[in-house]
Amino acid sequence: MINEYAVEPEALNNWQNFRYVDDQVGVEHGRLISRFPGKWARMVMAACCENTQLRDVERSRIAIKLKNLEKSKMAKLNRPYDPEKNWMNNIEEQQRQRPFHAVIARNNEAKIPNILNIDELDASHPLWNVPKEQVISRKANELACCAKLLLQVSKEILIIDPHFDPMKSRFRKTFSNLIEFAFEEHLPLRIELHVEYDDLKEQKRATEWKDDCLRKFPQIIPEGLILQVFRWKIKASGDKPHARYVLTERGGIRYDYGLDEWVGEGQTTDVALLSTSLYEQRWQDYQIKTAAFDLVDKIKVFGGRKLLER
Repeated sequence: MINEYAVEPEALNNWQNFRYVDDQVGVEHGRLISRFPGKWARMVMAACCENTQLRDVERSRIAIKLKNLEKSKMAKLNRPYDPEKNWMNNIEEQQRQRPFHAVIARNNEAKIPNILNIDELDASHPLWNVPKEQVISRKANELACCAKLLLQVSKEILIIDPHFDPMKSRFRKTFSNLIEFAFEEHLPLRIELHVEYDDLKEQKRATEWKDDCLRKFPQIIPEGLILQVFRWKIKASGDKPHARYVLTERGGIRYDYGLDEWVGEGQTTDVALLSTSLYEQRWQDYQIKTAAFDLVDKIKVFGGRKLLER
């Protein structure tokens, strides 16, 4: 759903190439640029400074946009980089061990898989053409994999499923997979689950909601991580919680039918990348100060799963 691209720094040493790539990457486009190596942005600026044909005003624009690109449109994974080798040699090694979806370079003459010439890059190329909507099977791994890269690179994670029930394994299984991806590269600073409070369902519960959360979630959440569970109810004249979402500070993904795994075969759900405007609205809907719903309760769950259990 969201792919990681390696981009040769020298390929972005002019305004035309930089602007095109910058406009076409980000969570809403399903493309993130790999921060490979960690000094990738400095390498881009160095390449721009070496280009004598690049105008000062264009170099300044690139410097400004590069800061935003670093903040929200890049993926920093734990990829080793050998400073004794050049960028392309390191890429060759990565493509053997942990391949990028594609490599964007000044030419495609290097004999490595999935390399694209930046001058020939357009939406028609299958490696660049990323669908923003998909139909997937309602299986835990497939549901979670749609958000894998987003979770790996994010620090603040909100999982929204109005009908989530911690006592049902079909919900916990997908949730566990999402959590696994969330701490695969680092420990997030904030992770939350948001559900809808329903009076009728609450009356029928055989056990207390809080007890259920405190009983089941520590088995899923790793040590050192705190899960905040929010329950919301509809305001008197307000909106009802909508589809299921995975939202982070980077962007969001919508699951139309459900985040719970279907027991059996044949069930599917539509999954879509959120546009920036829709993502911003839904993000605000689930923040305390701007919430679209009334808060019923908030439960803090401390992780009990040892990292060695992964």
